[in-house]
Amino acid sequence: MLGEIKVGRCSRQCYREKRPLKEGEWYYSVVLQNDDEDYERRDYSAEGWEGPPEGSLGHWKCRMPIAGEKKLVLAPRAVLIGLLRQMEDMPEQAKTRYLLALILLRRRFVRVITGPPLAANDPGTPDSEMPGPKMMHLEVVDDGSTIDVAECQIAKSEAESLSESLSELLYCEASEIQQE
Repeated sequence: MLGEIKVGRCSRQCYREKRPLKEGEWYYSVVLQNDDEDYERRDYSAEGWEGPPEGSLGHWKCRMPIAGEKKLVLAPRAVLIGLLRQMEDMPEQAKTRYLLALILLRRRFVRVITGPPLAANDPGTPDSEMPGPKMMHLEVVDDGSTIDVAECQIAKSEAESLSESLSELLYCEASEIQQE
């Protein structure tokens, strides 16, 4: 399992240009590990971005909020699990489905089933001996049901477009969620 890295919120300042980030401006954030094993977040304006610094652990692109803009929130848990199940019949969405599974793992809506899982089409053959993609076996925390998701390799050139399409699927305006 991947560990969690605790990083602070956006500094609202461009690290390179030493200026405030403006409303609606696109910016990049990067996480680095310091010598004392703490983590540092740096934010860069689009103009100040020259790619991730050497030794960075990860980076992403965001946009500064606009005053008065409606807040987007993640869709409810049941909707996300349902979407993961529906996408099983959409092989063209395999990479998006894999990313969704990773998000659900991160949010602890599902967990990886440990042990040597068996392939569904042959009860005696472990996955490692089956042709085809390696499978990630997940258990839904709420009800104990299982979901298998093919693990995918995602090229850097695909990452941004997949992230955008996933965001469109997963987020809705806060006002669209009914309070119970």
